[in-house]
Amino acid sequence: MDATREIYWNIGHGMVALMYLLSMAAVVVMLLGFRERLALWRKGKPLERFDHPRQRVGHCIADTLSQRKVLKVMQGGLPHGLLFWGFLLLFIGTVLVMLQADLLAPFFSVNLLSGDFYRLYSLVLDLAGLIAMLALAALAVRRFIIKPAGLETSSADVAIHLLLFAILFSGFLIEGARMAVTEVRDNPALAAWSPVGAVFARLFIGMDAQAAKGVHKALWLVHLLFGLGFLAVIPRTKLRHLATTSGNSLFESHEPKGTYASIDLEDENIEQFSASAIGDLSWKDLFDTDACMQCGRCQQRCPAYLAGKPLSPMRVITGIGELAA
Repeated sequence: MDATREIYWNIGHGMVALMYLLSMAAVVVMLLGFRERLALWRKGKPLERFDHPRQRVGHCIADTLSQRKVLKVMQGGLPHGLLFWGFLLLFIGTVLVMLQADLLAPFFSVNLLSGDFYRLYSLVLDLAGLIAMLALAALAVRRFIIKPAGLETSSADVAIHLLLFAILFSGFLIEGARMAVTEVRDNPALAAWSPVGAVFARLFIGMDAQAAKGVHKALWLVHLLFGLGFLAVIPRTKLRHLATTSGNSLFESHEPKGTYASIDLEDENIEQFSASAIGDLSWKDLFDTDACMQCGRCQQRCPAYLAGKPLSPMRVITGIGELAA
């Protein structure tokens, strides 16, 4: 028996069509949200950050994929990186399923997800999902139990953690329900390549096949709604850092660290020397307010803050963001 699986198993054409309609709606909502953020950034003054495009793009890709800046954060850096890489692999896996179902199979009669490639695909995605769940658990313990100084927590943080967990957990439940019907009994050799899914399949082994299919279909719809909800709220929550932190790397200054623009204090035509309104800041200053994750790293490295002074770089950034919104 060839190693493969039916794409959209147990999911009818009507539900697949619904998936694409809802997906388009979620993407539109997400784009409208980012349009609102763009309007906010454009309140700032012009600033040249578009020179050397190839260098900037290459640096941005390297920073994003390596998560090298995030990994510098003690305790939270590694699990955050693992969560990112886990979701990245799951996203790539989802894209491959869509390519298989909507392009390769119908137009070229190519079954990419088969044989040894499918075995490796199943194993990698199972491990990616497991690692992402463990990393999310580690981040939750750090944020909600350890509560390190400088790491502020709100109800939105709780909601984001729960949403990410729901996406991962429901994904494994769907896989387990499918495997209980199609692999665990009929093709155990293939099931071994999805070790986490095989564990979840035990929840459905005692079910009648039709009952398991009904649960699978319901879980598939719930998982879809979780995933699309995630997309829709990205620009309206801290999740927008998925785009803005990469953008922060893309538009970073190439000037030497600590370089400031000179001010001619003797110029009588200058009426003010500092920013007194949002419009006095650059668009990049306003962009930075959306890239801030309120992790507290800048605050914990600020000499004034460490000396007990009432100055927090993090609160300066978040305060500007609140005024600009």
